[in-house]
Amino acid sequence: MKRTLWILLTIFALTLAACGPAVAPTPTVAPPTPTVAPTPIPPTPTKAALDLKAVVDRFLSGIPDKYYTVGTVDALKDMLAAGNVVLVDVREPNEYAEGHIPGAVNIPIRTLAKNLDKLPKDKPVVVYCRTGHRAGMATAALQLLGYTNVRNFTPAILGWKDAGEPLSTEPVEARSVGQPQVDPELLAVVDRFLSGIPDKYYTVGAVDALKDMLAAGNVVLVDVREPNEYAEGHIPGAVNIPIRTLAKNLDKLPKDKPVVVYCRTGHRAGMATAALQLLGYTNVRNFTPAILGWQKAGEPLEKAQ
Repeated sequence: MKRTLWILLTIFALTLAACGPAVAPTPTVAPPTPTVAPTPIPPTPTKAALDLKAVVDRFLSGIPDKYYTVGTVDALKDMLAAGNVVLVDVREPNEYAEGHIPGAVNIPIRTLAKNLDKLPKDKPVVVYCRTGHRAGMATAALQLLGYTNVRNFTPAILGWKDAGEPLSTEPVEARSVGQPQVDPELLAVVDRFLSGIPDKYYTVGAVDALKDMLAAGNVVLVDVREPNEYAEGHIPGAVNIPIRTLAKNLDKLPKDKPVVVYCRTGHRAGMATAALQLLGYTNVRNFTPAILGWQKAGEPLEKAQ
């Protein structure tokens, strides 16, 4: 009897335990995920704004001794005979059609920046015009665009004819050599200058025209030759600012009255005209007869004291 009672009590206790509240299992806590710092993304570099004055100054101050010229008819003939040169007539199509140096292609100066694909950088390119002025401006513009292989045939077509050399009326097709890599902002500035060149090409084209301007007394006349050339004799009243120093002497050039530049033949002053026009000096003109034309007309020179 006692044994039976003990068994019944044991069963009752076990039943109570089974019916009691369940003990919730202890949850497994995942270890915290370590925080990884995001990889910083480098900022996209912004292209520096075009510093046109610095670009022009770099070009002007770096002009070599021969001023980017082919200075004689024989020198050009030798280059043409070697066959490794692109000769470009930057005059207007009607001038080209009337007679050009044999082998020359025609790319008028106002269209140069739109025809860079026709100008190689891996061989000599020689430009010419009638007197040297337009080709001087073209030389400056192309040099600024990275065509360090460009030279101006300074005798120009007048010098070629005076030497008794033949002209051709057969057109030569300008072939594409591919688009060059050029700073688009600089290209736009140069194209705007070239395409906007007026009919008289920023020139004072006659000795009498310059004399009238000097007599009126409202002009700044600038000799862009070297100091020794200026000292040997210059047009009376001219100040001397050598071409390589122009961008560093802009404070001496007004924008509210005519500024006329000149050199020996017209080439250096052509480059100076292009450079200053690009820098906003729309009042600048080149005296294209140059000092040689002034002397030929019997006009006096002044010597530095």
